[in-house]
Amino acid sequence: MEMHAATVWEAIADVVGDAPAVSHGSVQRNWSEYDNRAARLAAAFVEAGLEPNSKIAIFLYNSNEYLETQYAAFKMRGVPINVNYRYLDDELYYLLDNADAEALVFHASLGDRVSRIVGRLPKLRLLIEVDDAMDDVKKTSGQVPGAQKYEDVIAGHQPMPRIRRDDNDIYMLYTGGTTGMPKGVMYSLGSLTESFIRSGYPLAGLSIPASASDIAPAIKALHDAGNAQISIPGCPLMHGTGMWLGAMFVHFAGGSVINLEQRSFDAHEMFLVAQHKRATNLVVVGDSFVKPMIRALDEAANADRPYDTSHVKLIISSGVMWTNEVKQQLLERIEQAILLDAMGSTEG
Repeated sequence: MEMHAATVWEAIADVVGDAPAVSHGSVQRNWSEYDNRAARLAAAFVEAGLEPNSKIAIFLYNSNEYLETQYAAFKMRGVPINVNYRYLDDELYYLLDNADAEALVFHASLGDRVSRIVGRLPKLRLLIEVDDAMDDVKKTSGQVPGAQKYEDVIAGHQPMPRIRRDDNDIYMLYTGGTTGMPKGVMYSLGSLTESFIRSGYPLAGLSIPASASDIAPAIKALHDAGNAQISIPGCPLMHGTGMWLGAMFVHFAGGSVINLEQRSFDAHEMFLVAQHKRATNLVVVGDSFVKPMIRALDEAANADRPYDTSHVKLIISSGVMWTNEVKQQLLERIEQAILLDAMGSTEG
């Protein structure tokens, strides 16, 4: 068994299929559904002529579809490309051209930007539109000629059969451009998978497995003990903090990822959802997120409706400064939490 994201997640789906994997608002998919939908989307990629190493751009807000598209790309040995949803026409064109994107999955409300640049990208052979919950979705849907509806693609394909993969398959993460133009930084997906497991399993209460084949039994035991992780990425999945620490980190441990509905960070929403779903992990970006979280906790307490945060075990931050003073204020309000302040560089 390969130490490859898709292969590991397939093994997890086989042993905890009924457990939640992803959710967004009222839509929750268990691991079996998550795996099945990703396999159907992977079949669509293959049918469109995409091959191993083909680049699949994801121009989406946080959503179940974002994670399904990434998983589908991994399944057929393609390379998911994170696209900043704040990019306008020229920036969007630059990144898709630079990445040699052959497929693009985008939210309908972003379709106006796609429609204006798609004719300049001859390598694009598959366009898939995801309906989003905007009030004007009926107006924005259908702006890109030739784009297929995401749910029609899922329904119109049988799951792609599972295949053998190579640990050296490429994973690519585009930087945000703070060091010049955005750069696609390449990794070995097998090495990246192993690094997530080595760093994440001890925090999940798991021993580091000796081989990939040991992962599924350990995840099954974790679920049977009622200790599966539940993560809320408060930051965008299109950035490394949201995707790596908010989603992939917990998926490799067989946990679930809850996507918030608001498209800008709302600390009250995070704590309401965390309370309802009994989230164990919160993932944020330094003081800019944690200061509003502290205010929200105080506002709820002062209104005599304090949030239940007793289930929160781990709060992870990366990307910007998280000062000691703000950490201490948070610990005064969520005493049992471990605060993990992760520093790094995509290019590093």
